[in-house]
Amino acid sequence: PAVETSSLLDEGDSTGVGARATYVIRSPLFYRMRFELRALEADRPDRLHAVASGDLVGTATYRLETHAAETHVRFHWYVSTTKTWMNRVALVAKPVLAWAHGHVMRQGCGAMAEHLGARLISVDTRLVETPTAIPAMRSQGQSYD
Repeated sequence: PAVETSSLLDEGDSTGVGARATYVIRSPLFYRMRFELRALEADRPDRLHAVASGDLVGTATYRLETHAAETHVRFHWYVSTTKTWMNRVALVAKPVLAWAHGHVMRQGCGAMAEHLGARLISVDTRLVETPTAIPAMRSQGQSYD
């Protein structure tokens, strides 16, 4: 599995705000990404907005939406890597890193569906060209620490 380890550090308040967890994700390309997620906003069970720090910095929003008899789970991550070697390699090997990202996301979605006893219907991953997360967050007065 892509998630090598995960640890809940803090459960946060009664709504989940302030919850913190660390993750180590193993890529099929044999590198690891270590990061912490801290919940900033929670509207249970529909939405969670968090900030990432570590090898990934930026924000993550999770949404659950019900459509007919299905629940759609959407992850919107606006993050940048802090690994210098990865940022340099991405200039020439973006398709390979995009493949690895898709692989990790498909494994994670499959594991989540299995954990919930649900049937995984599809996984759609997209890497979007955006300015790096840190300057965008700073311009909005947000901290990524």
